[in-house]
Amino acid sequence: MADTIELSDGRRFGLATYGAADGFPVLALHGAPASRLMFDVADGPAKELGLTLYCPDRPGYGLTPKDDEPTLEKRAGDLVAIADALALDWFAVLGVSGGAPYGVALADRLGERVCGLGLVSPMGPVAQFEAVKRAGKPDEVHERLSRGHRIFFLDLPRHRTALALQAGISVRVFKAAPHLFARLFAHSLSSADSKILQKPHVQESLIAMTLEALRQGADGGLSDLEIFSQPWPVEFEAIRAPTIIWQGSADRIVPEAVSKWLSGLIPNCRFVRLEDCGHFWIYDHVYDVLGALAQISQVATKAADAAD
Repeated sequence: MADTIELSDGRRFGLATYGAADGFPVLALHGAPASRLMFDVADGPAKELGLTLYCPDRPGYGLTPKDDEPTLEKRAGDLVAIADALALDWFAVLGVSGGAPYGVALADRLGERVCGLGLVSPMGPVAQFEAVKRAGKPDEVHERLSRGHRIFFLDLPRHRTALALQAGISVRVFKAAPHLFARLFAHSLSSADSKILQKPHVQESLIAMTLEALRQGADGGLSDLEIFSQPWPVEFEAIRAPTIIWQGSADRIVPEAVSKWLSGLIPNCRFVRLEDCGHFWIYDHVYDVLGALAQISQVATKAADAAD
């Protein structure tokens, strides 16, 4: 398949396809900053499981042009348009890290058309979590955001100009010395993540994915961060897809407490806490995640067929 897909309104989005040639469809949503190439490591497992992964670039990443005034709601609409252009009547959704908000919003929009939702190390609704905590509702929120998470996800996005300046410097540094940057990044994380990211095939995949993510500069990541800092315009109770959230206890990138809270907002959601595992656990467990997602999706599809 071509590297881009054209929507009904004429816009083009970057799109990579992995796995079986004509398998059960999965719309796979990359992290931040990342790109459609994130799922190259899933090609073999998807083929074994009979899945076809459709992996779009979000606006500002890879081959997808930037969008004006990005919001979660508008980008969920983009994903609906992509699913329509691919003629996906029934499909599963996989959201990894920063792809999770978009996956949840899409499942809300499309109801039973999304027959399975998998969220790995998900970026959760931090603004709503913090609002509930500040409102003093201990029955709903038992933990609080760390100072680092609060600064990065809620405070920094309010200072777009300064953040863009710093991000621009980071982009230039990464492009100049990607392997050095990747090694330094790996050592800044938990030991569980560091071990995974130092594996040669993971490091090469991560570098290729990130270089493509930064093709247009830092705007893709900055827009994501701005969206993450806002409340999600999502009706969680409208989600019909059986859902699994996988979250590592040693994840230093997204707050585990918010992932756990998110699992309580989504009906029919199973929360899998991964003891002593980090944010990049999926690199060692792609087959397991895809297999579990395929299983819950096929069960839901058979149940819907029986009801008809």
